[in-house]
Amino acid sequence: MTDQHSPACLPAPSASAVGARRALPLVRRTLCAASLALLLAAGPAAAVAGGVEWPAAKNTAAQVEKAGLTMLDTEQLAMHIHTTLEVFADGEQVTVPADIGIDRSGAAPRYSPLHTHDETGTIHVESAEWRDFTLGQLLTEWGTPREDTRFGAPLAWVDGRPWAGDADDIVFRDGETITLRYTSR
Repeated sequence: MTDQHSPACLPAPSASAVGARRALPLVRRTLCAASLALLLAAGPAAAVAGGVEWPAAKNTAAQVEKAGLTMLDTEQLAMHIHTTLEVFADGEQVTVPADIGIDRSGAAPRYSPLHTHDETGTIHVESAEWRDFTLGQLLTEWGTPREDTRFGAPLAWVDGRPWAGDADDIVFRDGETITLRYTSR
């Protein structure tokens, strides 16, 4: 018995089918290039997060003050730790934006003790004194996750362990990973 999918069971390709197969790689390359161009034009957050994008607040100094912190003229390093923050909205990863807590509106940048430099999710805690800094303060500086009414309060994990309390109360610790999962209401 001959296998239904073996080459012996398939009819010989027509000339038009051969031409179509030759054109297919060109179509695939063109579609891939066009898709890549659209993703790059949309920016990394839109490309990764399926439409959920929470950019850094434009009114940085006001958001930092709202978080109970003070803008600094230079980064202070008496306390210098890094925590990773991962954020998901309806299962899609959201990019943690660069410049949360950094005000670049003046001649020189000013810094909150809690800030991001890039989109890696690394939270920099750089302070003139050792004290507790919380996720709630960072989210206040960021602004938009709380202001997006499509989502309820997030579920939180610290280093893979579920957080039982309010995510705002999580204290940043060096080397830890905090994961937030927001779900549509």
